[in-house]
Amino acid sequence: MLEQWGVPLAVFAMLLLTLVMAAVLNRYQAFQANVRVAVRRLDVGVAEVTAALDGLGRVPLSRELRLTLRSDILARYRKIRRLYRRYPAIDTKIRAAEAAINAEGGAPSGGVGPMENEQIFRKTIAALDCLIATLGGGHMLQPLPADVRVIFRRELGERRAEAMSRFHLVEAKRHERQGNATRSRTHLIALVQALRQRGPGTGFVRELLSEAESALASLNEGQLNSQAMLIGVDAA
Repeated sequence: MLEQWGVPLAVFAMLLLTLVMAAVLNRYQAFQANVRVAVRRLDVGVAEVTAALDGLGRVPLSRELRLTLRSDILARYRKIRRLYRRYPAIDTKIRAAEAAINAEGGAPSGGVGPMENEQIFRKTIAALDCLIATLGGGHMLQPLPADVRVIFRRELGERRAEAMSRFHLVEAKRHERQGNATRSRTHLIALVQALRQRGPGTGFVRELLSEAESALASLNEGQLNSQAMLIGVDAA
């Protein structure tokens, strides 16, 4: 009897073992896929924040803010090493992140400064938006107290408003000198809307908004005076 069932039982055992091994392999492959996704997400976050900080070298961000973001970069690299020790040059990247933290000094003196051209302006705004989203969207790996998060987002919002003002006011004046009031008005309206919608509602931003509104009112008044003079000449 046992001899009759011997071969079928052996085949069944081999089949069962194959199924178990396949299930284990599938679970391992799923685990590895999840690790790759997690590492990729951490890597992308590091690249975005690093590029934003490097691109804002001339923008006066507080040392506390820069240290917080640099420390989060370091924490991300360390987590990558825990998840995937074969990540290329991970130890070198960790040492570089530690060196970047130690190299952070005080904030540059003065304000944002002039935006020399539209490309620099766009890159500055994109970098500031990246950091604002990082701080506000739950993307920080290290816990950050809510009150500190609010302070940092307000700081970044003020620098963003300042960069907007420096670019649009200069462009508005340039177009006005060239006799293109329409383009000048377009810049001023864009600035006023940006300051009203994106804030933050601090005294500093309210001063920028007042300056933009005054420039727009002055431009409109100048246009009305010019039109009135033309009408007077035609009537004469």
